[in-house]
Amino acid sequence: MKFNRPIRRVLIAAGVVAAGVVVWQAFAALHKPPHPVAQVTPVTIGTVTRADVPLQLDALGTVTPRATVTVKTQVNGTLEAMLVKEGQRVKAGQPIARIDSRALRAQLLEAQGTLDHDEALLANARADLTRYESLIDGGSISHQTLDTQRATLRQYQGTVKADQGSVANLQVQVGYCEIVAPMDGTIGLLSTDAGNYVTTSDTTGIATITSDSPTTVVYALPEDRMGAVVDAFHDKGALPVEIFARDKRTVLDHATLAAIDNQADTTTGTVKLKASAPNRDGRLFPNRFVNVRMTVGTLRDALTVPTVAIQHGASGDFVLTLSSADAKQGEGKVALRRVTAGVAYSDATVVEQGGLKAGDVIVLDGADKLDDGSAVKIVRP
Repeated sequence: MKFNRPIRRVLIAAGVVAAGVVVWQAFAALHKPPHPVAQVTPVTIGTVTRADVPLQLDALGTVTPRATVTVKTQVNGTLEAMLVKEGQRVKAGQPIARIDSRALRAQLLEAQGTLDHDEALLANARADLTRYESLIDGGSISHQTLDTQRATLRQYQGTVKADQGSVANLQVQVGYCEIVAPMDGTIGLLSTDAGNYVTTSDTTGIATITSDSPTTVVYALPEDRMGAVVDAFHDKGALPVEIFARDKRTVLDHATLAAIDNQADTTTGTVKLKASAPNRDGRLFPNRFVNVRMTVGTLRDALTVPTVAIQHGASGDFVLTLSSADAKQGEGKVALRRVTAGVAYSDATVVEQGGLKAGDVIVLDGADKLDDGSAVKIVRP
């Protein structure tokens, strides 16, 4: 069959195009990129456990001594000696300072002499009255003389009582020259030194004593938490309270709940509580800020996971789990389980829902990069 020239040209062009398509497909097949390999994320794992979890409430507290006393002089005079050192612990009745008492002792000696003199006059007046009473019946003296002697006796009795009061007052004043601690506690920084003249009008006093062993810690909790606290306090009595430093790790002392305030603060919506701490080592300084953790109960056999395993998403909290087989093999794909996070204790958190059970394997480090079905490889922490 013969084709005319235009048709021949069309057929030749079509053949060239077809050959080019075949060559291009072959070339593309030879240079086709490989399928992407799924990315495997290294992770560490933990397990779901059951444990008794304490119900604890945290708060910020202030160390408040049971009592603070400013020691002042009760007599005017020169401070002869300080008998204690700054920061020293003292007992009630222990001498802590001494005032020069020589002038008062001289006045006391004079008052005692006056008392002795007036007591002698009283004794003589009493003897005279006895004689006069024996002579009145014989008419040797008049009734006026007897009445006068009786009045004289009463006068001397009053004088002797006044003298006794003066002596007693001066004895007290001399006793005030030895200043003693009014209670057990710790001496603060001294306000004055020996050699200074001190008076009863001094407002700063000589020293300050704080009763800090035992001491108290005052803290506040939200009023909506007080129902559980009050119930536990009435049922169990003294609730355990741990006192921490600002780092929330260093335990300063172990205390017990001693009292709950009878009203809430309307400006903060909180209620004040007071815990009593032994403070035997003196680490709870008055007015120091501390962290308080009070235990009000226990959740028995609660389902817990390491806190780092809990992830937070737009739809709520969740954890990522691995099957036991994948965990044994060391790699596999994770499954997302939605949970409700509850009470946190130490490094663990109580969880609900999610269908978890004790012994389930969960992802710890690396979980923030994963989603449901992500491939993982277990590594040692």
